[in-house]
Amino acid sequence: MNPFVRKLSLILVFLCVLTSLCAQEVLTGVVENRYVAREASRPQPARSRAALHLPFVDDFSNYSGYPAASLWQDNYAYINRTFALRPPTLGVATLDALDEHGKVYVNADAQGFRADALTSLPIRLDYNFTLNRAMRVSDSLYLSFYYQPAGGSLSGLEWERVGNRPESRDSLVLEFGYATGNIIFVGYEYCDYVIPEGDAHVAGDTLVNPYMANSYYIFDSPVFPGDVISLPCDSIMGEETVWEHVWSTPGELLDDWLEENPLNYFKQVMIPITDDRWLINNFQFRFRNLASLEDNHIVGWASNVDQWHIDYVRLDVNRNANDLYPSDLAFVMPTTSILKNYSAMPWSQYEDSELIDAFDNVLSNLSSSIKNSDYTYTVKKNNTVLGSYTPNNSNAEPYYNHGLHDDPVHTHPPFNVTTLGMDAADSAIITVTHIFQEVGSSDQRRCNDTCVHVQRFSNYFAYDDGSAEAGYSLLSPLTYPEAYFAMKFTVNRPDTLRAVQMWFNSVQEDANLAPFTLMVWSDRDGEPGDVLYENENCLAKHGNQYEDFVNYYLDDEAVEVTGSFYVGFFQNHTVQLNLGFDQNTDSHGKWLYKTSTLWQTSFLKGTPMVRAVVGKPIDHSSVEEQVSEGFSVFPNPATDVLHLVLPEQGNGYRSYRVLDMLGRVVMEGNRIDSCLSISQLRPGLYLLQLSGDRGETVTCKFLRK
Repeated sequence: MNPFVRKLSLILVFLCVLTSLCAQEVLTGVVENRYVAREASRPQPARSRAALHLPFVDDFSNYSGYPAASLWQDNYAYINRTFALRPPTLGVATLDALDEHGKVYVNADAQGFRADALTSLPIRLDYNFTLNRAMRVSDSLYLSFYYQPAGGSLSGLEWERVGNRPESRDSLVLEFGYATGNIIFVGYEYCDYVIPEGDAHVAGDTLVNPYMANSYYIFDSPVFPGDVISLPCDSIMGEETVWEHVWSTPGELLDDWLEENPLNYFKQVMIPITDDRWLINNFQFRFRNLASLEDNHIVGWASNVDQWHIDYVRLDVNRNANDLYPSDLAFVMPTTSILKNYSAMPWSQYEDSELIDAFDNVLSNLSSSIKNSDYTYTVKKNNTVLGSYTPNNSNAEPYYNHGLHDDPVHTHPPFNVTTLGMDAADSAIITVTHIFQEVGSSDQRRCNDTCVHVQRFSNYFAYDDGSAEAGYSLLSPLTYPEAYFAMKFTVNRPDTLRAVQMWFNSVQEDANLAPFTLMVWSDRDGEPGDVLYENENCLAKHGNQYEDFVNYYLDDEAVEVTGSFYVGFFQNHTVQLNLGFDQNTDSHGKWLYKTSTLWQTSFLKGTPMVRAVVGKPIDHSSVEEQVSEGFSVFPNPATDVLHLVLPEQGNGYRSYRVLDMLGRVVMEGNRIDSCLSISQLRPGLYLLQLSGDRGETVTCKFLRK
C-alpha cells in the first residue's frame, strides 16, 4: 500500500476512535505518580559524597522508584518496569512532567517548561585507576545510553498507546557539567504558617512574610482561619555547577522508528569524551527533558505528558564508536502471574485449575553474537520449594538482527507445579524466581538475568498489576448524562462480598472527586442482571500514601455471591472520575459499560483498577472511613453558620473539607470548631467531611439555602 494512503487510513480510523471515546470511554494520562509520592514520604538513603570511579553502569533492572543514591544525585526520574515498550533490559528511567513528589510541576503549562532531570554523582575522570596514571583522551572514554519516546504501541493501534509522546519541542537533552567550587543560592526552605483566628484572605491579597524580612506572599485562592500555607523561611545555598549542552533530540514518534526498523524500539547514542577539560575529578552528566501540557480546556485532562525512557547508561574507558553490544542476556519485561484469570485472588477461592499452563517470558540477547543460554525457575510457598524447572540450553540470537529470544523452552516454559497445597491459612505467598543467563561467566550484568514474581493470595480478586499508566472515565452522549461501569468476577464457591476497592487517579484541582453510586449486580447471560446492592453516598477519593486503593465497605449489607457477579458504579454527571487504568494487564471482556441503553464491551486493551474483597468480616474501624452515625449538623438547611454535632471520639478529627456535588473542594481548613461559617458558599447541596490523624473520615450532607 502507498505509505501516504496507509497513513491517511490510520488518521481516519484514529478520528473515528476519538469520536467514540469522547462520547463514551475516555483515557487520559495521570497527574500523580502514587509510587513516587510514597517514596517521597520515606527516609531516603544518604548519597555518596565521594566521587565515583569508572565504570559507571546502570540499566535500572534491580530497583524501582527513585534513582539509586549510589549513582545518581537527584530524585526526579521514575525508575519502573511498566511504562516503556521492549526496553533493552528490565527497567527504565522515565523523565516526564511529574516532580520528585509525583505531582505535576507547579510551573507546568502549555507553552513548555523544564521538567525532570537525571543527574549523575561526581565521577573521577582525572585518573585511570586501571593503569594507575592520569586519564588521557587516548583512553577512549565513551558515554552511551538507550532512549525511547513514549506513546508507542506494540500493536500499532492508537487506543493501545502507552504514555504520551513528546511533541517536537519537547526535547530530551544531555549535558556535561562540573562544580566550580562557588557557593550560590539554590532555593528556599519552607515552613507552615497557620492563618490566625479572625483573619481571612481572598485571591490577590498580600501577606507580609513573618519568617523573612522584605518578603511577601500573594494569595491565589481564598483562605480562612486555621488554614495552613507554606512560606519561605530560610535560604538554601549549594555548590554551583556549570552545565554545557552535549546532545539533544526533539520529540519523536516511535512509529517512525519502527517503520525504518521493526526492531528499533530503543535507539542507542554513543558520546565520545574528546575534550581534556572534562578529565576532572568531579565530572557529571545529566539528562533532562522539556515538556508542555495539553491545552484543550477539558477538566481532568491535563496530566502527565511528554515522557522519555532511558536505559542502560554506560560510561567507561577503552570503548569505541562500534562498542554497541554489551555481552548481556536479560529479561525485557516482568514475567506473568501464575494465575490464568487474575493477577491476584483470595486464598479461600483458589483451586488448582486456576493455575496457568505456561509462562510468557520476554527475553533478549543484547550482544552481537549468538549466546549459549540456560534458563530455570523455582517456585516457593512461604519459603518452601514446591517445584523447579530447567529445560535444555538454547542458542539466543542477537536482538539487533533477529529480535527477541524466541525458543519456547525459555520463553513459554510449562508451569509444572500442579498444586499449591491448600491449607487453613487465610493467605499465602508464592514466589517464582526466573533466571536467564549465558552459560559461562561473560555476562556483564547479572542483575538483569533474574526476574522475581511474587504471587499474593489474600482476600481480594484483581485483574490489574497495581500500576496505573493511564486514567479511565465514562462520558454519556445523552442530554441527561447517565453512565454505568461493571467489572465481572467469578467465585469458585459461594462467598460474601465485603468491599469494593477502586483506584482513582489524582487530577489537577481534584476535579474528579465527585459522587457516584456503588453497585453490585448478579450475572444474567454475561451481563449485569439484578441489582444486589447500591449505595448512593459514595465519593471518589484518593488512597493515602500507604494504600493506593480506596475501600468502599458494604458492612451490614454484605452481599452473598455465587458464580459470576459484577461490581461497579453509576454516575449521573459529566465529571471524569478517572479510574486508574493498567495498560500492561489486559482483562478485555471482563468489564462492561453503559452510556445509553445497552451494555457494551470495551475495545480498550488494559484494566480499569477495580477489585472485589470477599470472605470474613473486615475490621476497618481504626483506619478507614467511619460510619457517619452520630455526626450531624444543624440547622440543616442553613444560611450562614453550621453547628457541628460530633460523634463520640470527635476530638480526634483535625481537618475538614466541604465539597460540592461535583466533588470539588470549595472550603477546607485544619482546625475544627463547634461551628462553621458557610456564608461564602452558594446555595446548594454540599458534603462536609472531617478527617483524623490516622486517615479516618466521617461525612454528612447539608443544604446551603
